[in-house]
Amino acid sequence: MNNSAGSTLEERLLHPRRSLGDRYRTQAERFLSSGNEGDAIWGEQMASKAVLHDFTNPRNWKTLVKSRIALRDESGVSSALKDLFSVLGRDPNLTDMLKDVDMLLHGASILAESLRIDPLDPDEWWALENPIDSLLDKIRSLDFSDPRANLLFSRRLERALDNGFEDEYLEHATILLAQRPMNHEAWTKLGRIHERRGSTDEAWHCYDQAQVCYPPCEERDRFIERMGARMDGSGSLPWKKPPIESRAEFLEGMRLLAGVESNSVFDQDVEAVIADPIRALMDSGRLNEAFFLARRRAAEGDLEAEHLMNEISEAMQ
Repeated sequence: MNNSAGSTLEERLLHPRRSLGDRYRTQAERFLSSGNEGDAIWGEQMASKAVLHDFTNPRNWKTLVKSRIALRDESGVSSALKDLFSVLGRDPNLTDMLKDVDMLLHGASILAESLRIDPLDPDEWWALENPIDSLLDKIRSLDFSDPRANLLFSRRLERALDNGFEDEYLEHATILLAQRPMNHEAWTKLGRIHERRGSTDEAWHCYDQAQVCYPPCEERDRFIERMGARMDGSGSLPWKKPPIESRAEFLEGMRLLAGVESNSVFDQDVEAVIADPIRALMDSGRLNEAFFLARRRAAEGDLEAEHLMNEISEAMQ
């Protein structure tokens, strides 16, 4: 699996390059200020690149909508709003309810109001009145298959953690990770919390997942070393990694979480009568579920499942 920095679309999306976003937005605004239609076309292209490189900056979205209004591109304005709704974890089809609204007249104000009540900046979002309950409800109910939405809500959940909501973080970070299992940094953070709380098996599961997703991190190996040093000379029984049954239970739980939004019917009974349930999930585009099922079977000693797990990892990258 290729883990070189910035080598995949998801990595580029999920690590916004603010400087590039700012540069393209500045160029877009320069083109738009001329009032020339030809320049407006270039402005729209630069604004689109600004959002692509940094979807977390509201100014980039505002410039994009401004550029499409300048081009009299009403459907383009609607498309930008639909994309923003997807990032915010809302149903993009909500824009269909606005089909009778003149987007050239009202698109900019709809965008501004959406960003006001649901800020992209996690610190501005946390400053809203009582944001935590709404956050937890959304994480439990929304589809976070859009990696940008997953990142946005992960950052919001980190603000909740910073403000003392550790139990809530432990429960809801797992839900987000089920939809984005290759996020080794989030797995590592989750593992450290479990380790500090003395939940060693849970910590190992998280570190194991982090290292499987990104072998250079070596978090699982370092954890095993720490546990060995802690037990050395203490008179306690040496710590052992969780048994296969525990690992299988953890991975099956993650698969079920990953399948909530797709109304998964791949329970154990159905799985038993499908010749290749992992491939069936892959073919239906449910890669997160396929990944955890392959990991579970690999932990149980299925070598073919391990090969499929690597294939799925590459596809998810």
